Amino acid sequence: MRAICALALFATFLAGCPLDEDPGFDDWCGDTLCKWELQQGQIRKAPTWHERDYGVELLGSNVVLAQKSDISSVSCLKFSVIANIDPAASVYWEMDLLSDGTIDYRERIPSTRWNELTLLVSAPTWYDGATFYITKESEGSAVLAQLEVSDASGCTAPPIPLGNRPTGAGCSSDDECSSGQCNRGTLVCKQTFERCQVDSDCASGAGPCVAWLATCN
Repeated sequence: MRAICALALFATFLAGCPLDEDPGFDDWCGDTLCKWELQQGQIRKAPTWHERDYGVELLGSNVVLAQKSDISSVSCLKFSVIANIDPAASVYWEMDLLSDGTIDYRERIPSTRWNELTLLVSAPTWYDGATFYITKESEGSAVLAQLEVSDASGCTAPPIPLGNRPTGAGCSSDDECSSGQCNRGTLVCKQTFERCQVDSDCASGAGPCVAWLATCN
């Protein structure tokens, strides 16, 4: 799904500790990156803005790089990109915030020639891990020298909406939970019609047992 987020694309300096591994595309295992999984297409090590600095070139019209991360509590994410991307090249940054195969955020990286671009994204109110993707969907030259994810402040847009949350996950409305039920007292997703006889039969955060319904509140 397409998330609507505030963007801040401007030249800036890198700051903070990276949340992704090998943000500079420096760690190569032969002809592929060690920390990024090449799921589709072809890549190669390529020179960047400095003769002694190498990055990754995305070759052809169908390239997918992926990396899993265990981040879960960062509410404001900053993506800092240094790249040389032709206007004809369609390159995207994507996130799967449950690592369940559903893309929850997608934004095109604009054409640039070694200018640093920064993107601020308001993360969901709850998520558990993430898979980052770099995708290229057209011909045109695209070389990335750096793509760094870091904790930041200053996000002003509403959080990315995230549904299909499991039992026990934080929630604010029923439609965020895979069960369709958000406990109003504890603000966590509860199981659908969880049967009980006493309160101790209910999962942590599911609420008390309602005797006349024989279900956890």
